[in-house]
Amino acid sequence: MCFIGRTGASSAASWIWRRMLRQVIHRGLKASFYWLGLFVSRHPVFFLTVPAVLTIIFGSTVLSRFKPETDLEILVAPTHSLAKIERSLANSLFPIDQSKHKLYSDLHTPGRYGRLILLAKSGGNILELAEQVLQVHKKVLDMRVNYKGFNYTFAHLCILSHRDKRCLLDDIITIFEDIRLAVLSNSTFSKVPVSYPNTTLKDGRVSFIGHQLGGVALSTNSRDQQVKFARAIQITYYLRNLGPVVQDIIAEKWESEFCKLVYQLATDSQELQIQSLTSFSLWRDFHKTGVLAKSEVLVSLVLVLLAATISSSMRDCLRGKPFLGLLGVLTICIANVTAAGIFFISDGKFNSTLLGIPFFAMGSTSERRLIIGRLLRQHHAYASCCSRDQLWPILSRHSDLNTEAFIVLTAATT
Repeated sequence: MCFIGRTGASSAASWIWRRMLRQVIHRGLKASFYWLGLFVSRHPVFFLTVPAVLTIIFGSTVLSRFKPETDLEILVAPTHSLAKIERSLANSLFPIDQSKHKLYSDLHTPGRYGRLILLAKSGGNILELAEQVLQVHKKVLDMRVNYKGFNYTFAHLCILSHRDKRCLLDDIITIFEDIRLAVLSNSTFSKVPVSYPNTTLKDGRVSFIGHQLGGVALSTNSRDQQVKFARAIQITYYLRNLGPVVQDIIAEKWESEFCKLVYQLATDSQELQIQSLTSFSLWRDFHKTGVLAKSEVLVSLVLVLLAATISSSMRDCLRGKPFLGLLGVLTICIANVTAAGIFFISDGKFNSTLLGIPFFAMGSTSERRLIIGRLLRQHHAYASCCSRDQLWPILSRHSDLNTEAFIVLTAATT
């Protein structure tokens, strides 16, 4: 019994202590908001001009320091991600120039690159179009990028092979060159032995071409899996990604010109369907969502303004204050511009996933404006009071809204 009594007494004392602590914190917050609200209401000019000046300063910062996020991995993985560490280790131990002929996971290419996917139209055999494929390949190699008066080609930007210090190209190019020579010597492409997925080249090397030929059909009577038919071919042009910033800029320009060239070739070609992919294709598509969302953003903004106006209106025109709702939306827009300026000053970068944040803030602010308006209507504040100091007792019970209430009342009664 004594043990139970001690336990009950200690729990009661703990409950009383928590209640006293909660009351002290509540009274402290209530008093601090009270004096802060009074201070804001008694200095309306200062608290209207200073936020406007800060908004102008940080708004200009948004325009001058706006940068889109270029590393999409940051959006899906933290900086200390184990997958990033393992990928960096794999890239350092198995570089492209030494491992691409042996590594089967070549569909994901680190660094900058341009990729061609060529298909024979009308479901034809791509092996019969070796001449057309090599012509497209030659145009890509001859493509020039001008930077500060100098013309750069793929030979200036390519990754060099560890074996012979030449540009690293897919082995399927060598196979198609052999097929073209066979056709020029009045033979057929079937005279060139091409097995799948591993094939033996003229120099005796065994190369994996499983990711370079698509839609493959094998000969039925062949023991070594000879290719009879192929629907598509994939060629990847690897660019150096370890070097000065200038080289990366030139490589980015090369990728951009590569996309333009492929679009032109796809338009002019009568026998090939040509598609392209580069290292920034995913980044480009991701950031296009911001452009495509313009209409949705504008419609959402109009709906927010309309909802703020209607929710603050009443049948009684004297008690209805629709401009208070508009003022709430305006203040949060100003806060969003200021926050964006601080974000970019802190070296932040934009991505389209941030587009929804302002609307969450607008919804929260509109709700608080509705609470303030409801309190004022319940107590007939506008009809019975004539000064801000007389309105304060009405709002003193809601300490978390005191500052906002006085800001709204300052604009409403001045």
